[in-house]
Amino acid sequence: MRALTILALCAALAAGCSDTTSTGTTADAGSGDASSDVSFGAGQDSAGDAGDGSATGDSDSTSVADAASDSGGGADASPSDAKGGFNYECKPLTIESCVTACGSAGLRKCLKEWGPCFPPDEFCGNCVDDNCDGLVNEGCPPNPACAPTSQPCPVAKIQVAEGGSVNAGTTLHLTAAGSFGQGKATVTKWLWSVQTPAGGAGSFAPNATSANVTFLADVAGQYLFQLQVWDDSGVVSCVAAVASVSAAVYPPQKAEIGCADGTREGFLDEAAWPQIAGCAGAWEKPGITPDSVAPTCNHQGGNSGSKADGSGCAAPDLCSAGWHICKTWQEVAQKSPTGCAGATPADAKPKSLFFAIRQPSFNGSVCGNWGDGFNDVFGCGNLGTALQADKKCGPLDRVMASTKPNSCGFNEAEPNLGPWQCLGSGASDLNEGANVTKKACQNQSCQYDGAPIGPADKGGVLCCHD
Repeated sequence: MRALTILALCAALAAGCSDTTSTGTTADAGSGDASSDVSFGAGQDSAGDAGDGSATGDSDSTSVADAASDSGGGADASPSDAKGGFNYECKPLTIESCVTACGSAGLRKCLKEWGPCFPPDEFCGNCVDDNCDGLVNEGCPPNPACAPTSQPCPVAKIQVAEGGSVNAGTTLHLTAAGSFGQGKATVTKWLWSVQTPAGGAGSFAPNATSANVTFLADVAGQYLFQLQVWDDSGVVSCVAAVASVSAAVYPPQKAEIGCADGTREGFLDEAAWPQIAGCAGAWEKPGITPDSVAPTCNHQGGNSGSKADGSGCAAPDLCSAGWHICKTWQEVAQKSPTGCAGATPADAKPKSLFFAIRQPSFNGSVCGNWGDGFNDVFGCGNLGTALQADKKCGPLDRVMASTKPNSCGFNEAEPNLGPWQCLGSGASDLNEGANVTKKACQNQSCQYDGAPIGPADKGGVLCCHD
């Protein structure tokens, strides 16, 4: 029965458990985020350290990588190849066992960081609270070996009107109405908390201390709600109640490639990621962020398209009809249930893929709002500078940013190691998003890690379904 519970949790996390390991790590039940101090990067592909000036492989490049930050301060790049280069606390898409708030064995999944520790179903073969609802063996046949519950603390209970599976964008209605005190005590105080997917920005309304609240599940992924209650004597519940809700990408779409050339290079499984695709290829028309950037070669771009060299193409030509370059980190969060995790295939070579989006920024590699500017190029992959939480970029994990004109700021992306270029007049280092092209290395004239590199290599763009 315990094995079946673990399998059910694996299904709930939408991935297999072949990498599941026991860590004994205790999840912070009261935390509003999903971070921990675990360092776990083994097995992920390496990404570049902007600023190290190194040229990997057989290249004779002598270019020095920029500091990967704008004049206002940028992302620090300190990951090592030994940690996988992602500056993550864990290997993306890994599932492992964890210790829940009530001490039972649950499961958690790594995206950009460790997600919440989901408790198992109640197990009738013991005398403990497995599912963290404050009760022991509820719904089970009587077990004479279990002592009667004698805890004096109140019991917290959560009910979600919409159930455990919803579409992203759904407003959830949560109530603590089932909570109760022991004996004659009554519940008089409530405190809600939640762990959200990367990029989630929902909040409790009217506040986190009401018995009945609403919460907008604004991005795809899994949410873990927690509730503590106090009775009229000031006694707090012995353990927080938990309730998980999975938000699917919406509207639902049939599986499509999404890339103009009919092949995906990132988010490979169309069924798992029906609304987002990583499309590799080249383009010679400058820019990705401005609204003025439009298809110019009738969507013939792509690394296996008729315009694989990018001739006459703009960045949007890599997306198929009915798709567009993802506009902001919010759209990536809404259309990928795993954020950037999965954008880079497991067998991708180190520093080989960067998929750009149209995210605006004014300075310092901080993600901004539409109209803030065309500074830096943001996206997903294993090439570029790692984005930290202080950059406010939700699930995005990579940026190309320079302090020098006519540079994208990452030498493994630029000639003689790659085809990305950010050339432009004036303060081009503050306008990479308006200047970026992928047209260098024509005729496989560049080289990285002993392999020839052409303009269609080293990634492209993230395409989102219209």
